[in-house]
Amino acid sequence: MESLTGNLLVASSLATDPILTRGVCLLVHDDHESVIGVMLNRPMHPNPQALMAMLGEQMASQTPGEDTAEPEKLEEESKNRLPGNPQGQSLSQPTTPPTPYSPVGMVHFGGPLSGPVVAIHQLSEYAEAETGHGIYVAAQKQHLEGLVNKQPGPYRLIIGHLGWETERLNAEVEAGLWHIVPATADVVFENADEMWPRLIRRATSRSVARWIGIPDMSGNAELN
Repeated sequence: MESLTGNLLVASSLATDPILTRGVCLLVHDDHESVIGVMLNRPMHPNPQALMAMLGEQMASQTPGEDTAEPEKLEEESKNRLPGNPQGQSLSQPTTPPTPYSPVGMVHFGGPLSGPVVAIHQLSEYAEAETGHGIYVAAQKQHLEGLVNKQPGPYRLIIGHLGWETERLNAEVEAGLWHIVPATADVVFENADEMWPRLIRRATSRSVARWIGIPDMSGNAELN
């Protein structure tokens, strides 16, 4: 079976779990036994600049033998400000106005499973892996430092991830919980508020084209 790495899972209207509703998940690993993905449209507050500073302090405090940045401090400071608290706890209100969206340095809740902080970006020199054409993943300290300090292009920092056994994910796709759409850089770094509406229209168009047996034209032009 072809690897799902480099594809997006776009939640359908049947996905009612608060973590998944209107969600877009980039699949970054598929070994045919398990699949790992990160949510792309769950921005965290307060403002990204404060979280960037926190991440910088965290990486500076690591010992030379540590290669990845762990998310505990970021999670502790931000867990009450996630859009759609996955545990149903009361949410505290931000003490500062929301920062205008920018794909440079935006921090996102990637899913409820813990793991290292990772960056999704477009530069191979700051990456350990490629997922989708021109879309790269970084978790090593030196790569994260380069992205945060030099800001050479758009990137997203991701805290947490989603995971499935392959059979379970296949069953969810068959049940209609997810649409599968190829990941492209223009979508991965899309404004978080606009990402799901744009992709669900594209996914629906692809499905309709398959059902009625006509060529899929959804990728040939920007969908409004």
